[in-house]
Amino acid sequence: MTCETPKNTTGKVLLTTLAGAGVGAAVGVLLYSKQGMARRQHFRNYRTDQRLRLQGDWNQLKDKLQQAYTHLTDEDLTYVKGQGHELVSRLQAKLGKRKRQIVKMLNAL
Repeated sequence: MTCETPKNTTGKVLLTTLAGAGVGAAVGVLLYSKQGMARRQHFRNYRTDQRLRLQGDWNQLKDKLQQAYTHLTDEDLTYVKGQGHELVSRLQAKLGKRKRQIVKMLNAL
């Protein structure tokens, strides 16, 4: 039985380290650049709009909300189709609830 000496792996280690640093830098640029942040915000708004399933006439739903929360104004309850994330954000600020709770409350109306 012969004793083999370990092969020189310095090149592989160096290459792996450089590849990891390159991937980390690319991910950092994508995640924390202004364009990347805007893309993530757009995706969050899209998800909120997709989760929001308003059934029926918005004016009737708005009346129900104003009866339950008397401090909400007509301006707070302005809803434009496709811009549900804006409504959710306004209600979140006024009611002090989490986004998920507000979407669930609106879907239950």
